[in-house]
Amino acid sequence: MGMDAPYPLRQALRLTGLTKRFLDALVEQGVLTPREGQRFTHQDVVVLRTAKALRDAGMPPRKVIQALRRLQTALAPQPLSGVRLRAHAGAIEAHTEDRQRIDARTGQALLAFDDEPEAGGVQPLAPAADAGEWLQRALLLEASDSAAAEAAYRQALAQDACCAVAYVNLGALLSESRRFAEAVALYDQALEFCDATALVHFNRATALEEVNRPWQAVFAYKRALELEPALADAHYNLGVLLERLGDRQGSLRHLSAYRRQGP
Repeated sequence: MGMDAPYPLRQALRLTGLTKRFLDALVEQGVLTPREGQRFTHQDVVVLRTAKALRDAGMPPRKVIQALRRLQTALAPQPLSGVRLRAHAGAIEAHTEDRQRIDARTGQALLAFDDEPEAGGVQPLAPAADAGEWLQRALLLEASDSAAAEAAYRQALAQDACCAVAYVNLGALLSESRRFAEAVALYDQALEFCDATALVHFNRATALEEVNRPWQAVFAYKRALELEPALADAHYNLGVLLERLGDRQGSLRHLSAYRRQGP
């Protein structure tokens, strides 16, 4: 399975915490263009997490969509995933790679004040005291500095060896850079230290496929389905994999389950 768009719709919703209605609105307005089969890239997921953070800060959906659409047009070809956004004083501020600070909805330049952080780049945070703070730091860094985000996720895991979100997000970063063997080792660590979620097993299975360990991937997909029987994407991937391995009956069973659950 290609890794250019590794996240199906259901997984994108789980990773970001957005509602399907809001994600559909982002697609309808052209903010995101999913690949065939409603699959999203890692950069798409970064944009979705940014949108979720703005919603959590109290920004209405209409304002969030307007801001993202305007930035998409104004900053092209720079991707939206490379822009920092924050809710501030009722507005949505954008901090761009060329160190500009603008109102994302109007395009108006904003002046930086002495008591505000410098606009360019992701600002250093105070030393993180626990896994949750390291996790938040990693989420902020993902859009602009994947190496620093990776380091922050690893710090979160050093504080809490059973931080499932850190395993999922860090594994996605590793797979995005085609470091599949490292992603497998990371998910193995998750299985060693805690009762992993269905999503950890699912992501481990996709990474196992990429390192040519198909039968282990089969078992990982099955474990994901034991934990979450409605995980349609696991049925689909498993069906395709079993077909490739010559188990036509098993393939049909899982592809039929996928079709019953809908696209």
